[in-house]
Amino acid sequence: MNEIQLSDLTLGRHLAQGSQGRIIELADHPGTVAKLYRTRERGLVDGRALAELVRIRGFVESEGLQVDHFAAWPHTVVLDGLRTAGFLMQRVHDPFLAGFGPTTALAELGLLVDSGDVRSPGIYERVLLMRALAAVMDALHRQGLVLGDLSPRNIAWSVSPVPRVMLLDCDGIRPAGEDGVLPPADTRGWEDPTNAGLPPTADSDRFKLALTIARVLTGDRNAAPGLRPDLTFAGEAGILVGPLTRLMDQAAGRPGLRPTASQWATVLDARGPWAGAAPPQPPAQPAMRSRGSSPSGEILRPFRRPSR
Repeated sequence: MNEIQLSDLTLGRHLAQGSQGRIIELADHPGTVAKLYRTRERGLVDGRALAELVRIRGFVESEGLQVDHFAAWPHTVVLDGLRTAGFLMQRVHDPFLAGFGPTTALAELGLLVDSGDVRSPGIYERVLLMRALAAVMDALHRQGLVLGDLSPRNIAWSVSPVPRVMLLDCDGIRPAGEDGVLPPADTRGWEDPTNAGLPPTADSDRFKLALTIARVLTGDRNAAPGLRPDLTFAGEAGILVGPLTRLMDQAAGRPGLRPTASQWATVLDARGPWAGAAPPQPPAQPAMRSRGSSPSGEILRPFRRPSR
């Protein structure tokens, strides 16, 4: 197992701070950062769950792309003696950064709803960003994983060279039906109301995906599937209104009947119908061995922890 003692790290600048801990760069490895949990969080950390995320890292892929292309995934457990103190992950660089005057910060998904001083992508770019998110979530579900706290602060985005996303706070991801690294969290206003206080599931992921698509495509921070968001787009984007509205209505229905991430990705794949030419594709990556197809979006479970 990949692990390192906290005392062996050469810590550099403090980059960010959240409710669970701090993000600190490694002075001698500028492409790597450490997420170190707060003291009060360490007693809640499930070290075995974090070790499992590290173990399956090499198996996680989406559309032939390895995990580093779309997620800041834990690759090394940080120990403080015998206790789990945090983990190491890749540092998120350009093009997932946005300028705020003289400073830069991660271009979080919330900027697509409240753009502020950041150039707001057009509807074509927004559709393809949501398609990228749906494709990544479908990949996680096919591999028996759930995302959990899908929120505007847990996803970064870029439109260069193509619209794509980067998952953040990946220690919230867990095998379906199993304990996570920390107790499940929900960002206020981005919850599945039918799953309040319960562990995340693929179905709660699907509701949050629909919620995210509604808010990013409309720019309305209060949009939700059950409120029939206005998905009427200008110009040729109108070809998507009918299919998206039908999926949004389905997402507002009973749990268990919500559209899968695969269904959203199919409808949002407007690279061909729109624009004179398809946007450039990212460099081809060596294909990883498939862990099983999922034409209907069902959950497969290749990653099961050994029985306790």
